[in-house]
Amino acid sequence: MRERMGEQMRRTEWPTLLLLAGCYLLWLLITASHASLSLWLTLPVLALVLVQHSSLQHEVLHGHPSRHAGLNEALVFPALGLWLPYRRFRDLHLKHHRVPTLTDPYDDPESFYVPLTRWRLLGPAMSALLAFNNTLLGRMLLGPALAVAGFLVAEVRLLLAGERGVRLAWAMHLAGLVPVVVWLHWTGFGALPYAVAVYAAFSVL
Repeated sequence: MRERMGEQMRRTEWPTLLLLAGCYLLWLLITASHASLSLWLTLPVLALVLVQHSSLQHEVLHGHPSRHAGLNEALVFPALGLWLPYRRFRDLHLKHHRVPTLTDPYDDPESFYVPLTRWRLLGPAMSALLAFNNTLLGRMLLGPALAVAGFLVAEVRLLLAGERGVRLAWAMHLAGLVPVVVWLHWTGFGALPYAVAVYAAFSVL
């Protein structure tokens, strides 16, 4: 028994756990002390913390920092980034890796490619919008809004179709939002500044 526990301890990635702990600690500190700090400091630091949390979620869905998927998921349970359920991120991203034609512009679920036949059906406004989104500035300014809007539309369709896994993912996400919203309300951190930090984080991602 001791040998088994020792083996599990050796397989645990302690640097990742420490990074997770630091991420949550910094999030708690920056949100709790925001009233005494400038927004010009608070929002960039908070955005970077949210970027790090999303990066750690990516590590978790690939089987880190331990061998236990349930424990790993519990470590990123709080929905700091607000809009993306962890399990939907996990399922869609792993599907991206499972596609045999990874990076194929037609089949890769993470591709932004628009086939020429569909492009010709787009109006000039939408064509210009998508073309601008393919620039660095466009991806930073408009990319998050376009990605979130497209994602939510697709999710609503799946929810209305009764997709069980999608419903469970959103139910767990709503549960993960509770401690975040309660903490932000208790600390008086405004919804608008937090939304700006979330948007900025997604821009970086």
